[in-house]
Amino acid sequence: MNYKISVDVNIGLFEQQLASQMFPVVTQAIAAVAEHGANQWRNAVMKASLWSVEKSAYMESINWQMTGGFSAEITADYKLAGEIETGRPSKDLKKYLQTSRRTRVSKSKKHAGQKYLIIPFRHNVPGNSAHAPAMPSHVYKAAKMLSPSSITGVGSRMSATGHIVSQSKYKWGGRLPAGMTPKAKPHHVTDLHAGMVRMNTSAGKGKSSAYLTMRVMGEWSTGWVVPAKPGLFIARDVSDSLQPLLEASISKAMSLSK
Repeated sequence: MNYKISVDVNIGLFEQQLASQMFPVVTQAIAAVAEHGANQWRNAVMKASLWSVEKSAYMESINWQMTGGFSAEITADYKLAGEIETGRPSKDLKKYLQTSRRTRVSKSKKHAGQKYLIIPFRHNVPGNSAHAPAMPSHVYKAAKMLSPSSITGVGSRMSATGHIVSQSKYKWGGRLPAGMTPKAKPHHVTDLHAGMVRMNTSAGKGKSSAYLTMRVMGEWSTGWVVPAKPGLFIARDVSDSLQPLLEASISKAMSLSK
């Protein structure tokens, strides 16, 4: 869904001769307001409470163009702009168990025959939260001392949806105990950092690690529902702020053209 902000002047307000005389300066004024609006929209998105990947994609989709001598348009065609602007409904993530290529089928007696996924969550080190939440300093201090886990090979398996998918083979090292941080929500089974492993991601002479926790989302799970989020209405607020600027710019353009 495209979001658009119109920047235009109704030339019916002016006599045709006067409009013709004012054409260059009015056009320049409208272009300047449109360009300012696009920059203002991008800045508002940058400051919004959004995931960094969403921010980048949304900002890059914002552009402006003249659509006539007395009109311009600022548009954004990011696919999630609608949800960001007007709100996101709640979403039950368990529905993906029916379509994901990596869905498994439980063989345990308690949940035999039910579908599930193993979901990895990445935790960044303190001071770095660009792509995942940063762990507290005391958790990092303990996590970096864990014996490393590593991938020892890659095989394949048949998924519950009938697809052949790759399956890594692991050598597991140490894991963090539960209780190092409070539960994020009272109904959660455990805290966010319980069971964290330190994956060895070193390549060549470079040494590096990734910190992960693994969680199971099954058909039997009671959680895994993303709550609804209200809209941020960024485009609406930018549009409202441009109206007085446009009027002032046109007024100045008219005075300069006399």
